[in-house]
Amino acid sequence: MKFIDWFKNIQKKESAVTRAMTLWLPAGQGVSSKTDYASLAKEGFTQNSVVFSCVKEIASASAGIPWVLFRQLPDGGRREVSQHPLLDLIARPNPLQGKYELIESMVCHLYLSGNAYMESVGPPSGGPSGLPKELYVLRPDRMKVIPDVVHYVGGYEYTVSGQKVEFPREQILHLKLFNPLDDWYGLSPVQVAALAIDKLNSGDKWNASLLQNAAVPSGALTCKQRLTDDQFDRLKTEMRRQIQGVNNAREPLLLEQDLEWKELGISPKDMDWIEGLKMSALQVAQVFNVPPELVGLGPATYQNRKEARKALYTEVVCPFLNRLRDGFNNWLVPRFGENLILDYDKDGIEALSEDQEALWNRVNQSEFLTVNEKRRMVGFDDVADGDKILLNHRPNSRSESS
Repeated sequence: MKFIDWFKNIQKKESAVTRAMTLWLPAGQGVSSKTDYASLAKEGFTQNSVVFSCVKEIASASAGIPWVLFRQLPDGGRREVSQHPLLDLIARPNPLQGKYELIESMVCHLYLSGNAYMESVGPPSGGPSGLPKELYVLRPDRMKVIPDVVHYVGGYEYTVSGQKVEFPREQILHLKLFNPLDDWYGLSPVQVAALAIDKLNSGDKWNASLLQNAAVPSGALTCKQRLTDDQFDRLKTEMRRQIQGVNNAREPLLLEQDLEWKELGISPKDMDWIEGLKMSALQVAQVFNVPPELVGLGPATYQNRKEARKALYTEVVCPFLNRLRDGFNNWLVPRFGENLILDYDKDGIEALSEDQEALWNRVNQSEFLTVNEKRRMVGFDDVADGDKILLNHRPNSRSESS
């Protein structure tokens, strides 16, 4: 009885926490994100080459991996399903996009805003006539979460051009990166790297301005006597005409009378400008966990890029696909029937093929392992009586049609 009372108290405490986060809001009131997605996307993605390269590397690698569907068997094993309406939906999510572009959009939104939303078009309940027909990725800056006392999230509100559309929570898949200071929205990596991104953007603008102004540091023309207004205006005009612009870089400057050029700016060498920009770029790549060699920040030998590509899949792409896989299996797959599991084909990742082959060889040469122990080590399910058989060969491939 004491255990039951303790469990009831835990339930009350959890409910109290949920109420504390939701009851202060008016009924049906959406919670707005505290970040400015437009600024993150503009200054971080469209104006910064390092952020653009990092996000595109993750998105392209994630979108190219195939997905497979399994059916859970009564004995605990599973068999691959080669044909199924769910696989057709993943392959052709909507008339405007294929699987590659759909997942690419999810990755880009997630790593720019910390949030990604996917809408299923069709009745929320399953059944032969109620299956989702299309999937769409929605912009995160237009979406608001509507809290709920009982279910934590009651629904979503999407706003476009002043028009609002409300979605039930079953119709939206919301992926978010961990945010310690927000209950409803994820933390954007661009927001974390904002200072380094600002320094890079300012450096690019400074270098562009440097080229437009004859590629020399700022200086001043000094004169021992005061110039008239006409002389001053004429001098400014001649300066712009003679030395501004890329075509006039390093052109000699002709000075009249006793005019002298006096250096005022600090040279890039004194400021260690290049090293400072490189450090900022490395900080951005570190935030996205993308190896520097893949975005032009490290020695790009064949072996280095090969190892960097492997690290990208192991440390970034696979964790994202794990997140998306769990979201699909909780949100989308149950509508197509029970005992179905959607997963990505890790064996199909070319960058990890050497590791997979090495694992195969180690398992195949281990004579003390049973068939099922070997199958588990290489990612396959158990077979009947496999725990009783010692056999030194690769297990058969899985196959089934629905």
